[in-house]
Amino acid sequence: MVSGPVGIGFPTSTSGVTTISGCDLLVGFSKFINDYWTSATTSNGSSSFNSLVDTALKRYGDDQIVDFYVRITEAGSNLEYQVRRITQFSASTGTVFVDPPFTEQVVSGTDYQIHRYDPSLKFECLDEARLRDDVFEHAFRLVYDDTTTSDGLSDSYDINPSLRSGPMYVFVEDPQSVDADWNVLSNPIGDTVTNWTVSGATATIVNESNADRLIPKYDTSCMKVAAAAAATGTVAQTVSSMSITAAQAAGRRMTFGMWVYTRDTAGVKIQFTDDDGDTASSLHGGTGWELLTVEKSISPTNATTLTAALIVAGGTTGATAFFNRAWVYYGESNLIQDVYPWKDALLLRRDATTQRVKLAWVPVAGRQIRMVGRQYLSELGSVASTQCTNTMELDEGSAQILYGAAAEILYEREGLTTEEFEAIARRIQLIDRKKDATKAWGYVIPQVPMIRSPYQ
Repeated sequence: MVSGPVGIGFPTSTSGVTTISGCDLLVGFSKFINDYWTSATTSNGSSSFNSLVDTALKRYGDDQIVDFYVRITEAGSNLEYQVRRITQFSASTGTVFVDPPFTEQVVSGTDYQIHRYDPSLKFECLDEARLRDDVFEHAFRLVYDDTTTSDGLSDSYDINPSLRSGPMYVFVEDPQSVDADWNVLSNPIGDTVTNWTVSGATATIVNESNADRLIPKYDTSCMKVAAAAAATGTVAQTVSSMSITAAQAAGRRMTFGMWVYTRDTAGVKIQFTDDDGDTASSLHGGTGWELLTVEKSISPTNATTLTAALIVAGGTTGATAFFNRAWVYYGESNLIQDVYPWKDALLLRRDATTQRVKLAWVPVAGRQIRMVGRQYLSELGSVASTQCTNTMELDEGSAQILYGAAAEILYEREGLTTEEFEAIARRIQLIDRKKDATKAWGYVIPQVPMIRSPYQ
C-alpha cells in the first residue's frame, strides 16, 4: 500500500511523498497566529534550574510574558522539547523564571522558543484539525491499496479500512510477463526448485485446484516455502543460474521483484546481494499476495556476486510463504509495478456494518485489485520526543488550511475557559479572514493508477 499527499504530481511511492515535520508545523502554526519567538540564551541560568537568561528579551516589559511558555529546542540537549510555564520575568537582565524547574541548568547558547499558548496544546489542535471536514476536503493522504486479490468468483470485495473515503477508482491488474528477455532469472515462475537453492526451510511445489482460488496467483504451479520456529529459510538464485554475469551488472541500477503470499507480518522479505552486501525489501505486510521489490545500485567493481533471495524467518511459531513469478532486470521497479491500466465501473456500500465495493464484472482469479481512496493526514501524536519528528503529508500551501482550522480549535478551547469572549471572537474573525485568503490547491482525484508528473 502506498500513499501521497494532496496535489497533482505527487508520486505514489512513499519515498516521493512531500511531508512537513511536527517541529516545522509547530513553527508554521505559531507564526500563523502571531505567537512565535525564538532565540538563544546569552548566559547560564540559575543552578536551581528554574531560569534562563537572554538579553534579547529586554525588549519586553517586566512580567509582560508571565504565563507564557518556554520550549527548549537545543538539538541533542537533555532539555530538548522540555516546556515550562513562565512565572516571573525581569526585563532589566532578560531573565525568565519558570515553574516547575528544568531538569538541569540552562546553559549559555541554548536554543529556545516562547509561546503564549502551551506548545502541547498547539500539537493537539493540529492533530484535531486534520480530522475536520473543511481540512479533509483539501488536505489528505491519497492511498493506493493493492492488498485485494480476485478469487475469480466474486464481483464485490471489502474496502480496506486504510481508505477513509472512497475508493473513488478501482483498477484491476494486467499481469507483467515473466518470461521476457529482459528478465535474467531462470525458472522465474516458481513452479520448480531447479536453479533455486533452498536452505533452512522446506520448499515444495503447489498445484492449482478448484478448491483454492488464490494460490497459485497466476500459473498452474508455484513454490511453497515453510520455515520452522527459530529457523530462517532462504530460497535463492545465484548469478550462475542467471543469463548475465556478475561483472555485467557492475555499476548498473537493477531491480529484484517477487510476488509473495503470506499471512506472516514479521519475517518475510526479499533480498538482493552483490559484492558490496545485501539490500532487503520492506517486510511483507501479511495481507496475502504482495509484490515485494528491491532496487539496488550494483557495485561498480562487482565481479563475483549477484543473488536474489526470498527470506522466510520462522520466528516463534514458524512461517510459510508462497511465491509465483519473480524478476531480476536492469532498471527501476516501475516496470513491474505499473500493472493497473484499466479503471472499472464500481458501486460502493459504506454504512455502519458494511464497507464493500462492487465491480461491473468478475476479475480473473489471482489478479490484484487496486483501490484508490483518501485517508486523514498522519497524526503527530502526544509524545514530546516523537511528535516533533513525526510528519504530515502536506506542502506549505495546504498547510495553511490546516493552520486555519487548528487556530479556530485553539481559540474555541480558550473561549471555554476565559471570560474574554470579545477578544476571542475577534481572533476567530481574523482567522476566518486568513482562511478565506488561503487558496486550496485545485486538486482533481487522478483517473489513472500512477501519477508520474504534473503533466500526466
